Amino acid sequence: MLSLLGAGSTAQEPIPLFPPGGAQPPVEAQPAQPEGSDVLARGPVHEAFATTSEAPAAAPIVTKQPPDPIEELPPDQKPDGDNVQWIPGYWHFDEDAEQFIWISGCWRDTPPGRLWVPGSWREVRGGWQWAAGFWQEPDRDEPTQPEIQYLPEPPASLEIGPSVAAPTATSFYVPGSYVWRNKYVWRPGVWVEYRTNWVWVPAHFRRTPLGYVFVDGYWDYALARRGVLFAPVAFTRPVRPAFVYTPIYVVSEPALVGALFVRRGHSHYYFGDYFDKRYVGLGYNPWAGRVVGVTFTIGFGTGRNWGYDPLWSYYSYNRRTDREWNARVNDLYSGRYTGKVARPPVNLTQQNTVINKISNTTINNVTNNVTVVNRTVTVNKQNVTDVAMIAPARVATALQPEAQIKAITPEVRRIEAATAKQTREIGVQRQKAETAAVAKRPAPQPGVVVQPQSLKLEVPKATITRTQVKDEKKAPPPPAIKPEPRAKVDPKPKVDPKPKDPDPKPKVDPKPKDPDPKPKVDPKPKVDPKPKVDPPPPVKPKDPEPKPKVDPPPKPKEPAPEPKPKVDPPRPKVEPKPKVDPPPPVPKVDPKPKVDPPLVPKVEPKKKDEPKKKDEPKKKAPPASAPAPTER
Repeated sequence: MLSLLGAGSTAQEPIPLFPPGGAQPPVEAQPAQPEGSDVLARGPVHEAFATTSEAPAAAPIVTKQPPDPIEELPPDQKPDGDNVQWIPGYWHFDEDAEQFIWISGCWRDTPPGRLWVPGSWREVRGGWQWAAGFWQEPDRDEPTQPEIQYLPEPPASLEIGPSVAAPTATSFYVPGSYVWRNKYVWRPGVWVEYRTNWVWVPAHFRRTPLGYVFVDGYWDYALARRGVLFAPVAFTRPVRPAFVYTPIYVVSEPALVGALFVRRGHSHYYFGDYFDKRYVGLGYNPWAGRVVGVTFTIGFGTGRNWGYDPLWSYYSYNRRTDREWNARVNDLYSGRYTGKVARPPVNLTQQNTVINKISNTTINNVTNNVTVVNRTVTVNKQNVTDVAMIAPARVATALQPEAQIKAITPEVRRIEAATAKQTREIGVQRQKAETAAVAKRPAPQPGVVVQPQSLKLEVPKATITRTQVKDEKKAPPPPAIKPEPRAKVDPKPKVDPKPKDPDPKPKVDPKPKDPDPKPKVDPKPKVDPKPKVDPPPPVKPKDPEPKPKVDPPPKPKEPAPEPKPKVDPPRPKVEPKPKVDPPPPVPKVDPKPKVDPPLVPKVEPKKKDEPKKKDEPKKKAPPASAPAPTER
């Protein structure tokens, strides 16, 4: 396999663009490409420029420590727009070259209402690991203090593609996803109406050391409109601290169509030559379809084989009536996998060699002589669009006329460089906050679900202002899917103690109070004469038992007193009760003797009136007898 560093690379250290003293020479004096660097024609696409919706996986651990970030001065041309800003670059570890390469910064027209939170390298056991960046939606109440919410690991996706036909010819399917509502619940996919120049980025997760960050779906611009993507660079020696880099080669947006890949489990897109069979085993898959071995099939399957890519979802609908375009994409990928079509070069040096052969020239750096007509790259009137993966920044205006790229002053460049430092500082804040939170978090235990956690960042007001769309013409369409309310995550920790509160309350408060009233219902035992009536039941077991059981329950109402006087005559006949009075000494229970004396004097003089006064308590007796069965 060809090396990422071309034969023309030198071992000299890159030349600093700004002297160590800090004085900045005029922009026109900046050198073209520093010696000791090699511009790459393949590699990762800057995370902020395009992001995938892949299920997150742990990034590989690298044993080498990444260098310090490089200072950048943006190019002297910039897309028009109030929301366009320079997003700083970062280091990426290239597995093929086994070295770090620099992912150049990019001009980015930010997705409406989104703030870029940069990724960073984290020291972990065994080496260093990358934590991906993401587009965060600032809080409406406190926009300068965006809150990042870290959730437990989401379950595997249940998505298998649409279950019903598209409602219209211009509808595209948005996959479902898990969302957090005090637990993970599945939100099904939906059909959405296609919007010209707008790409729907579906909901996805980003893995961090502290948990998983949920990024709800949002509208983004088409590639040609969202900014300018610059080529990555490899350095042969460590870069000095005073070095300031300005990228001058752009990634050709027309060439991306035939050489764009998604690596499963990673947050990056990749461009360039990843057509070798071994890359399939490493998870590199074309954005436009599927490949098995060297057999490419445009589009995605159904059921468990169904797949989705936000960019292909947009461009396939955008070119749905252009059969030639679809056929060309299919033939280009199929031919490059089988080897029938030349694969793109891997760096600037190899690209110059390939273009020289096609154009029959012998120019040292023929790439700088490319011209663009109708988005077609040519050299010496020869079409080299498919092999010219990178091109000079000066032709970016012709490659992407939709971006309306214009020259900017040195002062604007310095302002953009200062803003980029503030953006990088957001990533540093995030790194420190997550590292501190991880150190305080208790060790994970099997079977215990990690509870959600939130962290806030401090963001300059000017940075937040640039995320707000002022031009109504650039305002995005209504959300394809109703966004999940972020506030639902906050009460989760507050909900934890609440379930604990109701548990002790019913156990402590009501239960002890329940036995209290029962002993307080001592008047019922005072009506002990009724249990004293229990001895006569052996005389007439059938008469008293059915009558009290039948009379009180159905006749607690007004008709109940009528049968009671009928029952009264037998009760006076059962006057042997006073005969039973002599045995009252039997109640040797202390509490009852206190009751006996008041009962005895009241009974002795009123023996003649007993039937009348007994009628009254007997009328009150049935309700007292009613609770007896309930107690049973």
